[in-house]
Amino acid sequence: MDGFVITLVLAGAWLFQIVLSSLQMKRFHAATQRLRKTGSRLAIGLAGSTYRRKVYTAVVVDDDEIVTAGGRLAGFTVVAGLRELPEIVGMHLDRVGRGEPPAGIDTKTWASLDHAAGFIRKQIARERAENMGGDG
Repeated sequence: MDGFVITLVLAGAWLFQIVLSSLQMKRFHAATQRLRKTGSRLAIGLAGSTYRRKVYTAVVVDDDEIVTAGGRLAGFTVVAGLRELPEIVGMHLDRVGRGEPPAGIDTKTWASLDHAAGFIRKQIARERAENMGGDG
């Protein structure tokens, strides 16, 4: 009987954690979509690993490749929310994640921002290559 109760409690805790994680994911998605409205491209980056704390970031740029918004999600609990990163607003995309991070941005967040910016850089490079190929 005791084993059954322990199993039931563990299963309940696991399900509760899944519900909280789902709610966090929905809040993160809604927050990134609000940021997305400030520019023309959005990408999400990640730094960390399964065994170390992860940091998720969002980068939004306009058509001139200037950062219009950025955000960071990090924390040990499912109640962590997206915190905006005004330190990168106005920065050119080619600068994001490269060199020393600006004041107020830690190394792991900077790596995550580079990961996100890399997706946008690749997309822009692919579009430019396609446009050049279509002209010739």
